[in-house]
Amino acid sequence: MADLTSPGASKHVVVMGAGPAGLSAAYELTRHRTPVTVVEKDPRQVGGIARTLEFMGCRFDVGPHRFFSKSDEIEALWTEVLGEEIRSVARLTRIMYRGKFFDYPIKASNAFLNLGPYETARCLVSYAQARLRPVVDPKSFEDWVSNQFGHRLFEIFFKTYTEKVWGIPTTELSADWAGQRIRGLNLVEVIRNALLPAALRGGERAIVKTLVDTFRYPRTGAGQMWQGVASRLAAAGHPVRLGEEVVAVRHASG
Repeated sequence: MADLTSPGASKHVVVMGAGPAGLSAAYELTRHRTPVTVVEKDPRQVGGIARTLEFMGCRFDVGPHRFFSKSDEIEALWTEVLGEEIRSVARLTRIMYRGKFFDYPIKASNAFLNLGPYETARCLVSYAQARLRPVVDPKSFEDWVSNQFGHRLFEIFFKTYTEKVWGIPTTELSADWAGQRIRGLNLVEVIRNALLPAALRGGERAIVKTLVDTFRYPRTGAGQMWQGVASRLAAAGHPVRLGEEVVAVRHASG
């Protein structure tokens, strides 16, 4: 058992977990010359659900990660950690539905050709119904997305994808969670993004992050960012303690 107490314990910060949040907090503390210890249960690597794994000579992220922020400070931090190893890339995201690929962010011509006029009309009618008679006080992911896009588009694009990724019925995921994941997005915003050039959409600050078509990405995978932060912590004399689990927190004097 590690004892992290010391005469200066009040100024020593212990971070539980070496995921993006924990490593970012520890890195910021070291920039302010505050002693910090990061404890990570995984015996081999950092990054949490943003780590990159290797298998048969290929690298795989544990889930999709894009590096995009409206904050200049955050963008500068990523550059500070990785320099030229983090690069700007064009996004290629597609959804397969009924054997056809749909571009995401949605492109109006692509969606119309793939859905056809009948299905497109059904989606628009469903959206109109949702705006006229929305679910009052939505509780679930299904309620929230149906309000924003109409129930038909929810069934086509959101329901099966979300349940496959998270393994939980959309009726059991909260509306608050949906709002955080797809903040600021609705059918009108998707159509506006598909039809208008960036200059007419209100500039960079008006961008809905879910719809960005370029983003930055570390050369060898998302996990490279967090390995880079861990290396900088080690160089500053605060190596991440891998394979150690926090089992209890004892405190005194309030």
